[in-house]
Amino acid sequence: MKFKAIFFLFNITLIFSFSFIFLMPLFLLDGEYLGAVWAQNWPLGAFFLVVLAAFNAFFLSNWKLFALVESEDWAALAAWLDDRIFKKGRYNRRYVRLFINASLLRSDLAAVKRLENELSANKPAAVRRDAVAFAAARLLGQDHEGAERFIASLEGHAGGDNASWLSFYHAFSLVLLKRTQDAAPALEALLGAKDRVLSLLSAYLLGSLCAAGASGSERERLSGLAQARKAALAARYTPATWARETERAKGEVHIVLLSRLIDDAGTWLFDGSGPAGKRQDP
Repeated sequence: MKFKAIFFLFNITLIFSFSFIFLMPLFLLDGEYLGAVWAQNWPLGAFFLVVLAAFNAFFLSNWKLFALVESEDWAALAAWLDDRIFKKGRYNRRYVRLFINASLLRSDLAAVKRLENELSANKPAAVRRDAVAFAAARLLGQDHEGAERFIASLEGHAGGDNASWLSFYHAFSLVLLKRTQDAAPALEALLGAKDRVLSLLSAYLLGSLCAAGASGSERERLSGLAQARKAALAARYTPATWARETERAKGEVHIVLLSRLIDDAGTWLFDGSGPAGKRQDP
């Protein structure tokens, strides 16, 4: 098991490193100086024991959690976390994130909603912190209006993670509600996002659905912005390097839920239309 290997290797590395340091005087100095050296450097030994004890305490106390994550037994993981969160009131970030991810991977949207209600009543800041996941769950359940209202209710509140992705989900929910012109400003603002996957998704929606819903000069403007961003990304990536970029992004479960949209945007990126079509694999 990977986690067991990490546990044992880290222990072995720590013990070997500190043993080498403490035994080195035995080989470099006469035995009569050994006691004096150790007496002078005992704080280092105490520090080592504290670090070793803390690491082992953390790992052993979370052994069950690590084992369930490694085995990808999402049902058992959700049940284990259910006990910690709902019965024992442990709302720490790690437990909340893992419970959301395990529930989304099982498409158990009722569990995500239950967690949201629990946190809303007992720790509202945690709802804002993981708002992206709660919004994604609503969209996965086809509750487009609920997702839009939920995200809109968080505007002006600090403390959330992935603010750019939350903005995208707001725009995406508006697109799904056929309110493309309301979504366009947010998508336009996200074109320059550092996250390249987010940037392409914004360009794709802006240049297709939002541009199609506009008229005259506004349609040309939106289409031009999308094509310019498409060209910039296509000049930087090949299909192979873009595939690696999207795989890295899918480390977040809420992005995995957008896999179909990401695939469509990737096809658009290298479809050969407009300036972006000039870049091809060597």
